[in-house]
Amino acid sequence: MSRDDSDPRRDAIHEKLQELGPAGLEKAAVLTGFVVVCEWMDETGEKWLSKCHSASLPIWAADGLHHEALYGKWPSSEDDHDE
Repeated sequence: MSRDDSDPRRDAIHEKLQELGPAGLEKAAVLTGFVVVCEWMDETGEKWLSKCHSASLPIWAADGLHHEALYGKWPSSEDDHDE
């Protein structure tokens, strides 16, 4: 029996990220994976986080991207991007 990993909301995020691409990119590139962390708040002011990752990433790779986002070196301006 095969597992159905389809998720229209996650797939829509993937498509939009691919469409937008990183700032300053001078050549065509294909999005191979992503992670997203969101903060939510309800009407009472209670806040919580949710996260998701692309279907192409195993959980260990998604965890690695989260780690890099927390502890990696970030560009000094929005115009810069890692090679």
